[in-house]
Amino acid sequence: MSEPLTPTHPAVDKAQRSAEQYRRLVESAPDAIVVVDGNGSITLLNSQTERLFGYTRDELLGRPIECLIPARLCRQHLAHRAMYVSDPRARAMGADLSLCALRKDGSEFPVEISLSPIASADGVLISSAIRDITDRRRAEERFRGLLESAPDAMVIVDRDGAIVITNSQTERLFGYQRSELLGRPVEMLVPAHARARHPAHRIAYTENPHARPMGAGLNLSGLRKDGSEFPVEISLSPLTTSDELLISSSIRDITDRKRIEQALHDKNVELERANRAKDTFLATMSHELRTPLNSIIGFTGTLLMKLPGPLNPDQERQLRTVQTSAKHLLSLINDLLDLAKIEAGKLELSFEEVCCRELLEDVGATLRPLAEARGIELIVELPSDDVVVHADRRALSQIVMNLGTNAIKFTDTGSVRITLAPPDEIAGRTVIHCIDTGIGIDSADVEKLFEAFHRIGNQRRREGTGLGLHFSQRLAALLGGHISVRSEPRHGSDFSLVLEPSEHHEEMS
Repeated sequence: MSEPLTPTHPAVDKAQRSAEQYRRLVESAPDAIVVVDGNGSITLLNSQTERLFGYTRDELLGRPIECLIPARLCRQHLAHRAMYVSDPRARAMGADLSLCALRKDGSEFPVEISLSPIASADGVLISSAIRDITDRRRAEERFRGLLESAPDAMVIVDRDGAIVITNSQTERLFGYQRSELLGRPVEMLVPAHARARHPAHRIAYTENPHARPMGAGLNLSGLRKDGSEFPVEISLSPLTTSDELLISSSIRDITDRKRIEQALHDKNVELERANRAKDTFLATMSHELRTPLNSIIGFTGTLLMKLPGPLNPDQERQLRTVQTSAKHLLSLINDLLDLAKIEAGKLELSFEEVCCRELLEDVGATLRPLAEARGIELIVELPSDDVVVHADRRALSQIVMNLGTNAIKFTDTGSVRITLAPPDEIAGRTVIHCIDTGIGIDSADVEKLFEAFHRIGNQRRREGTGLGLHFSQRLAALLGGHISVRSEPRHGSDFSLVLEPSEHHEEMS
């Protein structure tokens, strides 16, 4: 007959030591640990359980586990517990279940629970580790709120390309319900012609995850549930969690933008055709209009010289009107053609070292007869030392000629002075002034002077096209300079052509 076990028997001591070790292990666990028997009565718990639920150990021992579960879930829990007791097995924490627990004060909170069966002399015990996930749920809700507030469709996939999270914008954009997307491969949103290549791109991205901004020069399309394709821009961002790598994609429908881009492209093509037609027209008109006008001007000049015979006063006056009108029309055509060349970037300039003294003397000689005809004194003032600028001679001469012609045209009495200032010793600029004693310009009109076809109030009664100053300013810009103006009504004007030094001009070009 075997010897009965006593409290001092070695086997008893070993069992007690094992039980004590288990209690210590339970106490050291970071989660609340609750052990129940087959009937669901609590047989063991740790201090974390007391802190988590607000009960003392004595208040829980021997009570049914359902005291820690909200009343609305107790009936369901009893069925689950009976099922687990009939087939006990380890169940990991976070097994995709949405669980709630109940504190002593009646407050509920979300939990994750892992279960493990423990064999004992009294039958199978069930050990449950309970973790409060309130903070995680709050963070998840905040994250979902951010996803929902995003203006674009957000699709988050795991390493295998399965969709794990979407927002409502995704449902609206692709036409699927969220339940139809979760767990499905992201390739379902990719058109068939690109679907075979997409997994390779996705795998390459997971091997080198990095933020890829929206609109990274890729021509991408999405596929709706109804089978329709639409152009998209997609940004990618890696999301590293404690468990795995997730990939967040922000998807933007750019159908409207593509439509606008196509419309702009079509309009550009149309404009290009129009430009070619304009260039053809201008090239034709350059010959077809100038030739007869030059003939008219030439023949009227011959008649006015009275080479064919004498003219009576009325005939001479009418011929001069014809000649003046023809010259005005020819000037307008020339301005339009030159301006069209500038607009098309086809005005060819030949830069060279230009002696300003010689150029201004030539301009003065050309303008002097016009000034004398109006009874205006034309003065050309030049420094003792010549000034050399790097410019296109013809363009520079044309600018000064336009400024001088304007000054004479709008001066009734007094003088027009064309002066060349020595180069600025600090900035190195060259300034050519055209100063008149004419009708002047109101300060409110100064800014409008250089607009094409714009003629201010006190100029409308004078002959002109409204293109001269605009064209001169455009030419000045091509030379690396600009035209400025100072003026007062009835006190004349000072138009200044400012040319930057050649080094500065080369930098600009």
